Amino acid sequence: MYLIYTDETGTNFSSNVSPFLLYGGLVVHESKVNNLELQLQMMIAKFLKLGDIKKVELHTSEIFQIIFTENFECKKRKSKDQKNCEELQKILSNVTVEDFISFTDELIQFLHKMDVPLIVSVVNKEDEIHKNHHLNKEVSALAYSFKMFLNILDRFLASKNEKGLLIADDFSNQIPAKIRTLSLYERIANDNIGKQKELIFLRVLYESLDWKSNSYDFTSKCIAPMKYEFESKNMFLIDNINYTNSKDSVLNQVSDFILYILRKTLECQENDAPPDNLEKLVKNIKDSILLSESENKIISGKLVGTLNSELDVLFSESFYNEDMRKRV
Repeated sequence: MYLIYTDETGTNFSSNVSPFLLYGGLVVHESKVNNLELQLQMMIAKFLKLGDIKKVELHTSEIFQIIFTENFECKKRKSKDQKNCEELQKILSNVTVEDFISFTDELIQFLHKMDVPLIVSVVNKEDEIHKNHHLNKEVSALAYSFKMFLNILDRFLASKNEKGLLIADDFSNQIPAKIRTLSLYERIANDNIGKQKELIFLRVLYESLDWKSNSYDFTSKCIAPMKYEFESKNMFLIDNINYTNSKDSVLNQVSDFILYILRKTLECQENDAPPDNLEKLVKNIKDSILLSESENKIISGKLVGTLNSELDVLFSESFYNEDMRKRV
């Protein structure tokens, strides 16, 4: 069985933030988990000085800002978040940009060597195809980012003839209490999912698994319909998401790290020239990604519209090259 440690990045829909939304996960065979976690903890301690990441979480967005932003200040946060940020800033005071780049290089190469693929879907939230969704464009972007991920993941599991268990960070406390108390199918109904990403992801999962049960039929009101109905069903996933506190999961934190860095490199690619302190990071990551892709250690997909206004997944031969796509 494979354990899939998932996360997402770019779920903020404010107009001044990233246009990219990525959903992805590290796909780890159960036999490798313990050794992998131990080595990753040692790597994090060496390069980022985080001796026990169960005490200080590998929160990538803050680490990135602290290291790459001059005169960074932990402000405009809730008191608990402020304290955590200040503690992290103190720990990272001796971590340089070079340390961060070295950690990123080591991490990607180590996962490559351990045969731990990263599966990732990429959605451009500003794409016209999301504006025609029957609920709203935010639901469309979130739903399709997860749907594509499930589609690519199921292909991988089918090639191995193995089952997979999704492991995700638990954000259930952010769901309004009156909705949390409802039954599952009521929670993920159109009227209740709103823009709650956890409920949207759950809805997409159960749409993909509805062939297993006749208790509820989503097909007439699917929020992430695809061009090929039967291909988009998930055959190899265990029926639910295993939620965990990311503080207790090294591999979920590492997934968060890689996805955040990939999103940042995509943003830099959109600009004519990345900031000076990011240029080397972007180059190193691109080189590592190309090596990983050559041996199918990074498997990515992007959403496209067809002539009949149906949506389909194209599997990228290159994460960064828009022109190199293939239908697998």
